[in-house]
Amino acid sequence: MIEISHYTRRNFLRTSLAVAAALNMKRAGFALRSVALPEVCPLAAEQEVGPYYVANEMVRAEIAEGRQGIPLSLKIILINARTCEPVRGAAVDLWHCDARGIYSGYTKQSMMAGPPPGGGPPPGFDPNHIPGGPPPGAMGPPPVSHPTDKLTFLRGIQMTADDGSVRFRTIFPGFYMGRTNHIHYKVRLGGHADGHTHLAGHTSHVGQVFFPEEMTVKLMQEAPYTLHRIHRTTQAEDGIFGSQHGAAAVAALRMSSAGQSPATLEAEIVAAVDPAATPAPVGMGGFGGPPPPQPRG
Repeated sequence: MIEISHYTRRNFLRTSLAVAAALNMKRAGFALRSVALPEVCPLAAEQEVGPYYVANEMVRAEIAEGRQGIPLSLKIILINARTCEPVRGAAVDLWHCDARGIYSGYTKQSMMAGPPPGGGPPPGFDPNHIPGGPPPGAMGPPPVSHPTDKLTFLRGIQMTADDGSVRFRTIFPGFYMGRTNHIHYKVRLGGHADGHTHLAGHTSHVGQVFFPEEMTVKLMQEAPYTLHRIHRTTQAEDGIFGSQHGAAAVAALRMSSAGQSPATLEAEIVAAVDPAATPAPVGMGGFGGPPPPQPRG
C-alpha cells in the first residue's frame, strides 16, 4: 500500500465536492426520510460483464491481498427500483484489475498490447466522436477468455446489509489498453451460502463503477500506476463508458477523514435494481452476449 503524495486533503475534497453533492443529498434524503420517496427509482443501466468474471469467489470484504496501490474503501448501495427501499441480502460479486492492469485468474494474458510506452491515444481516435461500437474492420466477437491461474486478488463477494449496502476494502484500480479505470460488479438474488462462497441465484444487475476523471488523471501520477508505461485510455476514449451509460455510474470519491495512514480513498455509489428481474446480458463492446462465467476451481 502507498500514501498519496500529490494531494492535500483540502484540495482533494474541493475537487470531489461537486461530484459528490447530488449523490450525497439524494442518499441522505432516502436515509433520513426527509424527502418523500418517489414511486419508482430509475433503473441503473446494465453494462457488460466483460471477459474476466470468475464465479464462486470468496465471501470477504478485504480483497487487496497485498496488491500495491492507493487504498480504496468502496461502498455500493442497492435500492429497489420499484420501491426505492434498500435491497437486503443480495450477493454482490466484485472484481477489478490491479495497478498494472492485470486481473487475477488471467495473469498470463497480456492486456498491454497497443501503442508503445509514452504513446498517445489509439490510432485514428477522434476526440469529437466517442467510439461506441466495434473497431473498424472488426469481423466478429473477441475471443472468449479462459482463466490461466487460480489467483484471487481483487475479487470477492459481499452480502448487502439491512441498508442495502456492501463495502469492499481494496485498491484504486489501474487501467489497460482500451479501458479506463473501472470496477466490475454483479448483483445476484436468491442464491445460497456454500462454504467460502455464495452460489446460484439470478443476476438482477451487472454494472461497472467509474471515478471522476480529473481525480483519476492525477491519481495515475502516483506509483505504482506510473510504472504501467502505456497510454491510459481516458473516459472519452473508452467505448464502453461512452456507449453503456458510464457517466451515470461515476462514484462519489473523497479522501477519508479518519486520518488513516496510509491515506485511504472512499468511494460510494447508489444503484437502483429490480430484484425480481433477470436483465438480458449486455454484449462485450456491442458484439453480442458475454462468455459463460468461469467457476473458481
